[in-house]
Amino acid sequence: MSEYFDPSEQETKELLPKTESDMSDYTEDTIADSEGAEHRSVKASISLPDFFHVNYRLDDYGNPTFKNDVVASIMAIFDQKVGTQPVFSEKEGYAPVDEQVAQFEESVNNIVVGIQELTIVDPQSTGLSFLQLCTRTWAEFASISYDYQTAMAKAGDEIPDWLVEREQKMFDLGRKARMMSKALESLDHSFGLKEVSIQKTRVQSAVEQRLQRLADGISNSMQILLEKLRKNLMARPKSICKLCLITRKRTKS
Repeated sequence: MSEYFDPSEQETKELLPKTESDMSDYTEDTIADSEGAEHRSVKASISLPDFFHVNYRLDDYGNPTFKNDVVASIMAIFDQKVGTQPVFSEKEGYAPVDEQVAQFEESVNNIVVGIQELTIVDPQSTGLSFLQLCTRTWAEFASISYDYQTAMAKAGDEIPDWLVEREQKMFDLGRKARMMSKALESLDHSFGLKEVSIQKTRVQSAVEQRLQRLADGISNSMQILLEKLRKNLMARPKSICKLCLITRKRTKS
């Protein structure tokens, strides 16, 4: 090799541009989708308490949302409960069983009569509104039942008062959901709609919307709390400086 650089002595094959591109040429920072690549590169940086992650999660962008396995568990409870009859039993402080049954039937009839009065004008809208109410009630009933069951599984020998209240709410929602379902069956032909019934897909959508609202609410509350703490911490050095100035003045005097 000569003392001076001679390009002819070098391997020049790699210096030639490729005539075809392959998949290895593509990276996320290419011009193909620069904005999308920037958004996809964002990772969750929000810290939330452990109880949040029981039923909810954060997506790759740090947005609170529900867990799919929680939705599946709630819908499994719905499958068990929908179409069943309310259970009446002898309990202290409650009316006899036959009176409970009579009161339930009377309540169903009152709902039917009241809704029928509303179908005099625009029965379709009335039917859709009542169907949505029934759907949300079943979603709430199944969700509260899931919350109660998971909490009871972790409870010790003593059941806390809030869990006792949750149990009562679960029973009341179950009675309400079955009551409205029975009224809906009686009102089916009063709305002038093609199909009026409790659909699993609609209930699942209502369950997901409920969980999303709760996830957003918890996340927003925590962010407000963290912002207050941040402001308090920022204000603390100013207070310390003021205290130091006052101390210096007193020392000089």
